[in-house]
Amino acid sequence: MATAHKRYNIDYLKGNVKLKNKICPRCGAIMAGHVTPVKRFACGKCSYTEFL
Repeated sequence: MATAHKRYNIDYLKGNVKLKNKICPRCGAIMAGHVTPVKRFACGKCSYTEFL
């Protein structure tokens, strides 16, 4: 089953689409949000990590 719709916040009344996660500043890919063991955003393409 496709799950691409879970990556976006969609406002149907205004017609706005916003990405939930961050974009990697190094390579431009979508970063994954991790909660455990430490809150962080990590890029699976270039291994860039931002700790919160």
